Amino acid sequence: MLQLLQQRLPNLLAVYLFGSQASGQATPSSDVDLAVLVPGYLDSIELWDISGDLAEVLQLEVDLLDFRAASTVMQHQILSTGTRLLATDPHINSYESGLLSDMTDLNEARQGLIDDIQQQGTVYGK
Repeated sequence: MLQLLQQRLPNLLAVYLFGSQASGQATPSSDVDLAVLVPGYLDSIELWDISGDLAEVLQLEVDLLDFRAASTVMQHQILSTGTRLLATDPHINSYESGLLSDMTDLNEARQGLIDDIQQQGTVYGK
């Protein structure tokens, strides 16, 4: 799987496994959730094509995500609950630390809103 990703994505920086396969809660029908990090962004058609190739190799459905294109919340979820399977760049740890710091900043910025929702029990007054 990693070899296929490295062949198809020569500038691959990191690969992450997340979701039920990473948490140990996979069932026989579970897919494989993978996030890939490359310099820049990946084309969605290329991701879909690679996902199909991986599905053939693994004999499981594969959900392949461009890590850089994911939201801050999704990136945090991948880093905090997933497993890094590959890192080809020595600066990946610093990059990941920066993303985790961004999530901390986001949580601090939205804390007042979250408190209001919890206190009122509604979002947008509904």
